[in-house]
Amino acid sequence: MIVGSEILVVVFCFSCLMYASWSDIKSRSVTNRLWLLMIAVGIPFASYNLFIYRIPLLIPFTFSLLFTFVLSYLSFRLYLFGGADAKSLICISLLIPLHPDFRFSSHHFPLLLASNSGLIPFPFAISTLLNASILSLTVPGALFWYNLLNLRVRHQGLRKHLRYLFIGYLLRVNALPEVKHTRLVHLYEEREGNIEKKFIFGGVEIDREVIEKLKGYAAEGKIDEEVWVTPDLPFMLFITAGFVMSLLYGNFLFAFS
Repeated sequence: MIVGSEILVVVFCFSCLMYASWSDIKSRSVTNRLWLLMIAVGIPFASYNLFIYRIPLLIPFTFSLLFTFVLSYLSFRLYLFGGADAKSLICISLLIPLHPDFRFSSHHFPLLLASNSGLIPFPFAISTLLNASILSLTVPGALFWYNLLNLRVRHQGLRKHLRYLFIGYLLRVNALPEVKHTRLVHLYEEREGNIEKKFIFGGVEIDREVIEKLKGYAAEGKIDEEVWVTPDLPFMLFITAGFVMSLLYGNFLFAFS
């Protein structure tokens, strides 16, 4: 493909992802108008390239679009990430189906998949997703070291909280209104005068009603003054970072193969 047009598409796509990340952080949602804009730009650009390069581009383009669509849809249905994340990957696969010909770095990993018919270029959107997943693993590591150095957790005993060290941290109930983008690790329910807490995969949304309930439980001495919370970081941030990593280095996962 023409390098100049690729650069324009990369800049456009990156700008859209940056806006999506900002919107996701601010309101925890991304307008569908952004994805429609990316599709509106992607369709004529893809059509032009298919008209110029025909079959040599048609096969990898179709593979990229279908593979990304299926994987994104399944991940969304399995609650691995949100609808905006899935839409962003599909739009990326339309705008940049293959890794760009230009490189920002001479050190990059292989970008081909073996198949019965030969070698198929690895979809750029899937590289973005895999790189984003690898980058997101830094969060559990950071939480573990934070908790390991946290005197409150150490005082209460690491063994008691071992299964939570990688997914959350302790926070005082009174501080819950001041912290954004967090979820409760446990669901607290009162039954027969006792408070039962149940671990919930993905966490429990923290709203005003939940905060007031927890404050009441803590004031009555029914729960500790600190509860476990987990950061609810938008995955769109990691997709944007994974996009940049894919441009700089390609598919980082191939470094371990």
